[in-house]
Amino acid sequence: MDRRDLLKVLGVTATTVGLSPDQLSALITQGPRRLIGSAFFTAEQREAVAALSEAIIPETDTPGAVEAGVVDFIEVIAAEWMRSDERERLMRGLSDVDEHTEALTGVRFSYAGEAMQTAILTELEAEGRALMKADDEVPTPFFQHFRSLVLSGYYTSEIGMEQELLWQEIPGRFDGCADLSEVTRQTGDGR
Repeated sequence: MDRRDLLKVLGVTATTVGLSPDQLSALITQGPRRLIGSAFFTAEQREAVAALSEAIIPETDTPGAVEAGVVDFIEVIAAEWMRSDERERLMRGLSDVDEHTEALTGVRFSYAGEAMQTAILTELEAEGRALMKADDEVPTPFFQHFRSLVLSGYYTSEIGMEQELLWQEIPGRFDGCADLSEVTRQTGDGR
């Protein structure tokens, strides 16, 4: 036995001292894998989260929020990390967006057209900004909170980091005099 194997055995032995046979078995036996997604949100909530996320970061020359897995990210955050009051505000916000859209169009947000979705999100953003400007003590309004979740989920995903931010774990050579057109992605208007 080499030194590393011995250290592993000693480490496992030290951490398992005092555990009952059932507890030890639970550590060794791998339980069923928890599937992310479709575990917390209802189907309608999941549709709303997907539509809102995709309206905030749509598919362009890079994949959008849905393809980057933002819906699953938000679902895990809501289910496992949010306090109950934050979770309730998120769920109420999703319902409010659907109710508001239904009042205007007769359909839920996820079925409204792109132009209507953009108009509703623009209205929500303006309302949230006005609310935050009027009162510093107010909790973050729904749209601003939801947008921050979408941005966090997208830009920490593999797609967001590699395709949008062009992040490289191990960068190539350093070239301090490189032409910017060689190192940055150009937009459609040549900038």
